[in-house]
Amino acid sequence: MIFSHLATGRRGHLAIAESRAETATHALSGDALLLVSSWERRCTEICTAQLGSFDTAAVLRFADSGKSGRRASHDLTLLERVRKVATNLVDLPSLAVHDFFGWRDALADFIVTTRARLERPIDLVVDMTCLPKYYLLLILGFCVKIGAVRAITFFYAEGRYAPAGANIALAADHAFTQGEWTSFPVPYLEGELNPGRKIRVLASVGFETFQARKFMRAYEAERHVLITPNPGFTQEYEARSDAEALALASNLDVPPEEMVRAPAGGVVETSAAIIAALDADDRFNDVGLCLGTKPHALGMGIAAQLRPRFTLVCRLPEAYVESDTPALGHSWVYIIEDLSAGYARSNLAHVDLVATDT
Repeated sequence: MIFSHLATGRRGHLAIAESRAETATHALSGDALLLVSSWERRCTEICTAQLGSFDTAAVLRFADSGKSGRRASHDLTLLERVRKVATNLVDLPSLAVHDFFGWRDALADFIVTTRARLERPIDLVVDMTCLPKYYLLLILGFCVKIGAVRAITFFYAEGRYAPAGANIALAADHAFTQGEWTSFPVPYLEGELNPGRKIRVLASVGFETFQARKFMRAYEAERHVLITPNPGFTQEYEARSDAEALALASNLDVPPEEMVRAPAGGVVETSAAIIAALDADDRFNDVGLCLGTKPHALGMGIAAQLRPRFTLVCRLPEAYVESDTPALGHSWVYIIEDLSAGYARSNLAHVDLVATDT
């Protein structure tokens, strides 16, 4: 396979590999497969990849299916695909996106039941393309916390977002969400807060800068660090996110040295940057706000696994904007090995995980 991007790293008890390539060239295999249906067209992009055989699979479907009718069609496509590659199909409940405890229990049961049947830590494959950041981080935190997996593979399909100008005035425009945001600490990644310390916010940011500014100011932080997606998935994406990040930095008085640029799909680079910032100055209560890309959120989740005092928070909107978002034909695969599970995965044919310390 020819990769357009490949990175590896080993930090603590986790080994991480990421690769970007044409979706059809990615080979995905494991014990359990979790797909996510959505009104976005790119939710079916994973069907283009080379899917191996799985013991168990499920399609996660939120109760809100939108008004376009696309979600119902995507449900059928994904269900047909998992029936061909999995021995056991698990029927997950269709819960509201805000039913956090219901989804926590359903996802935990899916993972633990598969582990119990196989009597060992499992290899889990998750399509995070259309999975809210809160739930992908919950899966990461839960699996590593209880030793349920030896490896988690996250798949992410790049998408073409609807054209829009950069929100350099920080106006109340909505790109992906509607209504006010509320904060919610990620279970298993809540961190440790010291009442005697001031707060430093480390935030990954994207397009919704008006909401991000309000959200970040609520923490009354002593310092801010912004992680911006550069290079972006497309040139338009990069230009827009750069303009909005600079406007946000100006509004929050963030100096240039506190702005970190990491590739929009760069999990390894994001986690390395966060860990470096945490280790360089430990005077603060460090709070990570996942307001940018999903790969950046995953990188922050890895940092929180390895630096337990780091508190990870996701924003929860009142509603999500229904969008089409077709796939661009390229996707990312992130493999996270839990080396404390007792043995390493041996069939990583498509990615070299001989990691180096970074």
